[in-house]
Amino acid sequence: MLRIAIFKQGPGRQHGGVLLVMLVILVIGAAALLVSALNSSSLKIARDKTTADALAQAKDALIAYAASDPNRPGELPCPDFNNDGMITVSPFNDYSGSSCKSLVGWLPWQTLGLPDLRDGNGDRLWYAVANPFHANGTAILNSDTPSAYPTQMLTVLDSTTGATLESGVIAIVFSPGAPLNSQTRSPSDNNATNAIPNYLEADNANLNTTFQTANNNQVPVPTTIVNDRLLTIRSSNLFPPVERRIAREVKTCLDNYAAMPVWTNGNVAGLRYPWAAPTADATSSPGINGNYTGVYGKYFGRIPAQPNIDTSTSAIPADTTLMTALNTLQAAESAFNTNDSSANNTALQNAANTVIGLKNSVSNVSSTTINQAGAYGIYFANGYTSYATATSYLNSAVSAVGAYLDLRMSISWPATCTILNNPSSYFWTAWKNMVFYQVANGFQPGSSANFGTPLTINGSGAYRATALIARAAINSTQFSARSNPGTNPPTPYLEGINPHYGSTPTNTFVTYSTSDPNYSTVNDLVLCLDGKGTNPGSVCP
Repeated sequence: MLRIAIFKQGPGRQHGGVLLVMLVILVIGAAALLVSALNSSSLKIARDKTTADALAQAKDALIAYAASDPNRPGELPCPDFNNDGMITVSPFNDYSGSSCKSLVGWLPWQTLGLPDLRDGNGDRLWYAVANPFHANGTAILNSDTPSAYPTQMLTVLDSTTGATLESGVIAIVFSPGAPLNSQTRSPSDNNATNAIPNYLEADNANLNTTFQTANNNQVPVPTTIVNDRLLTIRSSNLFPPVERRIAREVKTCLDNYAAMPVWTNGNVAGLRYPWAAPTADATSSPGINGNYTGVYGKYFGRIPAQPNIDTSTSAIPADTTLMTALNTLQAAESAFNTNDSSANNTALQNAANTVIGLKNSVSNVSSTTINQAGAYGIYFANGYTSYATATSYLNSAVSAVGAYLDLRMSISWPATCTILNNPSSYFWTAWKNMVFYQVANGFQPGSSANFGTPLTINGSGAYRATALIARAAINSTQFSARSNPGTNPPTPYLEGINPHYGSTPTNTFVTYSTSDPNYSTVNDLVLCLDGKGTNPGSVCP
């Protein structure tokens, strides 16, 4: 029986050995599959990170481009049409006239100062821009532009459900993902219109304002798979840095104005600021209440087109126009006295004739006094009188006009103040209705440049003046009320305690960061003016 027992155990040991071998094979296979899956997952994670980093870098560069544009803050470059990484106007590689050849194309990485960005699949990024925002465009760009052109903004849909994920989008950066279906790509691709179907899918390839983003649980919508990854640029991304840039430029202009020497005697103005223009100013109306003219006694309002340095209710806008002409005549007489060239002679006679032409422009100044200033300028140019005599008559005219002006202040913006000293400049056209200003009592024309009542921001500080930038309308009601800026008070633009009224307005302002809960109801950007516009050490916010 013992032999029988041993005989029966033999096959059992063989069977167990086979099972053990099979188990080892299964474990090895499973491990191999797991390693393969982990490697595949790690590779996917690495590719996704590369894509995400490239998209984020492109977005930041586009926003920086918009905020720093010297001529039209807020605009974005046209897409790269021929895949060379840069935007060129001539020859017309990327433009058709003044318009982009296509509003969808490759990201112009060289124009943006970027390296040759690639997504995780090794392809260059693509880019779409809403029509009002492309470079060399004609649309007025400010915080309200997306609301003014709602049908031209971009929309992003969920590629699975077709639901709207985002609307009012200004620009989109794409990663085209790996080629799908019959898509073929070549390094020699150099025509965006022809290449788009090989990089982008579905709505993304249709050259309209609707786009789709890839979904992790991708299904056909209705039959086409989309693997494009999108990163959007919205108004809330693009405009805060643009608004801060505008605010800084306004601050610098006004502060530099307050500290600049004036032409009459070379004395510093003592940090005085001009009167504000009315908040209900109408650009189509001439006279004291039109064309953004500063008004005597107006502490709060819009930025004046020209500094108003009136010290009397008898002064009128023509006073500063006449003073400007006298200023030019003084410079011309001085230049001719130094060098009696033909060019200087012509300039002197032209300046003198301009003054003569204004002799009846100011009713409270003797026309004879003004006429003599101009006439003796011509006599000096023709050798009939001396420089001393000509300047004597000129100084009499300056004194007559100066009785109604603060001659310690300049009658024009600093030459370097490009955003204010040119009424036809882009800034003036695009932002003049969005910018407000207040001067503190004690720093207005004719004041002693000492505080009467200082201004505060968020309950602190003691400031000489403030500049306020109205951001995008908080709701459709506020936006509609901005449609006629010439007749509306500041309420449709500013919120909370920031809109001021009356000849003696309150002197407190508030401003909040975009992350503050109060920002949803008060989104105005407020900067103080302290006479340190170009001083990097200034602590004024």
